[in-house]
Amino acid sequence: MDRNKQLVIKSNFLVEASYRLSSIEQKIILTLATKIKNTDKEFQKYFFNLGELGNFLELKTNADYVYLREVTKNLLSKVLTIKKENSILQTHWLESVEYFESQGEVALNFNPELKPFLIQLKNNFTKYQLKYAIQLKSLFSIRVYELLKQYEKISHRDFLLKDLRERLGIKNEEYPFYGNFKAKVLLVAQKELKEKTDISFEFEEIKIGRGVGKIRFLIKSEARENAQLTGAEEIQNVSDPQENEPPENEDLKKLIALLPQDFQEKQSLRNVLNTWLEKQNYDYVARNIEYSNDRSNEINPDTNLETGSNYRNYLTKALIGDYGLAHKEDKEAKRKARESAKQKAQREAIAEKQKLEELQNDRVNQDRVKVFQQSLAPEELQQLKDEAFSRMDPQQQELFKKKTLGSDRLLKIMMTKISLEHMKTSTQRRTAETPQ
Repeated sequence: MDRNKQLVIKSNFLVEASYRLSSIEQKIILTLATKIKNTDKEFQKYFFNLGELGNFLELKTNADYVYLREVTKNLLSKVLTIKKENSILQTHWLESVEYFESQGEVALNFNPELKPFLIQLKNNFTKYQLKYAIQLKSLFSIRVYELLKQYEKISHRDFLLKDLRERLGIKNEEYPFYGNFKAKVLLVAQKELKEKTDISFEFEEIKIGRGVGKIRFLIKSEARENAQLTGAEEIQNVSDPQENEPPENEDLKKLIALLPQDFQEKQSLRNVLNTWLEKQNYDYVARNIEYSNDRSNEINPDTNLETGSNYRNYLTKALIGDYGLAHKEDKEAKRKARESAKQKAQREAIAEKQKLEELQNDRVNQDRVKVFQQSLAPEELQQLKDEAFSRMDPQQQELFKKKTLGSDRLLKIMMTKISLEHMKTSTQRRTAETPQ
């Protein structure tokens, strides 16, 4: 098991997940992730030689191997929370752990729910060498390394303090004061990453209200600095000016088309779009372009007086903070509200039309009934009254006998109903008797 050849490849959704694992638990998960092959379509039972795994995790005694079994047992119940595009998934890391002590092996299997975040990843993933994360001692250092490695190309990343604590699985009662959090988490991670990994960072403390509410990480890449020292980037630019330009795949072309006309030919913006397309996905970038088109002062003067007017900077900030998500949700909510209001107005118009039609029909029927009843002979009219009385319920009949106020109206309503029935029957009979 060569650390130098092991790559961890995780979906950015998984990198952004909220969870709390010990240092050794994280190292087991990361080591397991390196076992996944490009050709895997489903999770397998991935086997490890216990001695090799023990050396890899720096376990040295039999007591350590007993400890390893306890660690994997606890790991089966550890929960992580993944914020997907349209839902929040709460799940476990592992489906099973099986020890084959006679063969000196252990088999681990990821929870199938994690398949979309670890298998056959085409875009929106973070990749790094296991050898860096495996050296880190602090459980928080490993997570900070992943979260910053994800933004290595961008060179900086902002976190609201509460969001960073959530990502790291730090409870409210832990490190309640910022000074304590800084000493136990940030400074430890800063020291470890600089000494043991391919990135390092400085950080700025941004106040919100009276205290520090936001952290801005300034990420330094060892690979990028080495390239600058050797002049590799300058040589590459001289040999092929087009080599640094992002390939214009179909999604990139569509994103460029979303830019305002005056900005579509700017290479700096194309580079920004390509970087974020590789890092996130088409929808992520598109919604932030839409947000910037609507909100940038350079495109819509006086739209947002609190911001500058540089469109590229505005778009970059939107992409970093994903401001387009809330903007898109707000626009969708407004669209749904308008659609709902439109449908309500249509329903009310239909109901009003039906009400008018019913009133019109009532007037027509009243006139027809009046003519019909006037055409009846006195004895036929009396028969109609008798039939109406017989069809009233006993309580109504009693009210009519007592000449109670309104009882005459009850009789007339029933007579109208029977008259309409007779008229309908008569019409149907005439229709049936008419030669075809």
